[in-house]
Amino acid sequence: MGCILLTHVFIEPGQEDKLDQCNFSAEHFRKNNPDDYIIATGHGLKPDKLSEYCDYVYWSDELIRSDIGYGHPVLVNKGIDHAEQLGFSHLLKTRLDGVNLFPNIFDWCLNELGDKKYLTTQATAIDNFVLCDLFNFGSVDIMKRCWDISNWYPNLDGLVPHAKNFFDLCDEDTWTEALKNNCVIKDILTLKWIDFRASNNWNVLKHRREEIFENKLEGYKNFLWGYPGFSWDQNGDLINLHSDRGTWATEKNHQ
Repeated sequence: MGCILLTHVFIEPGQEDKLDQCNFSAEHFRKNNPDDYIIATGHGLKPDKLSEYCDYVYWSDELIRSDIGYGHPVLVNKGIDHAEQLGFSHLLKTRLDGVNLFPNIFDWCLNELGDKKYLTTQATAIDNFVLCDLFNFGSVDIMKRCWDISNWYPNLDGLVPHAKNFFDLCDEDTWTEALKNNCVIKDILTLKWIDFRASNNWNVLKHRREEIFENKLEGYKNFLWGYPGFSWDQNGDLINLHSDRGTWATEKNHQ
């Protein structure tokens, strides 16, 4: 049995679509990961079906303002601590307002991790302290250390302290070498990571639930997380490779 943490969501009055998104995401994760222990954490208005699909739910009725825009470290740690208390060795953490279009994602991540410390995706830079804080996989011990909140603030966002915490785990002298030797990068495209929030996505996808449940969403590339900021050509290459945060790490340039 693996452990999956669904988090990174706050819901305010007037954001009722988010309630539907989160309920559907939890249902999809349960259908596609029937043997795994699923944790959900969040704040604000609470989706009403989480307990039906998740094994454990921690939800704060009050918004945790310091979490918003900073990777939700308080709520991530709530989930990590629960996984640790139950004795899980590894943890997959991702968003509660999206899905990955394939089954048994925990086992897939564990296999892809190999002998590295961490597995993640974009947005991660190969030449700057920027480490994706939304999709992460590793041992519970590594996860706790990467999400050490004691030096999280003040920072631009969650990407920077997350990167610095990870760098502190490594023996290398430079960020580029630490990332290369200790972290697996899997592209958003490979993860088939669908984002319910972006643009007009949910207005379309809420009418295509059966396709999503069966992981057969036609045209799924148009609904990937980060699109169009992260866009992929026909060869699977990231089109917009460079940004003001650095050069994005991809499967092809991170070997």
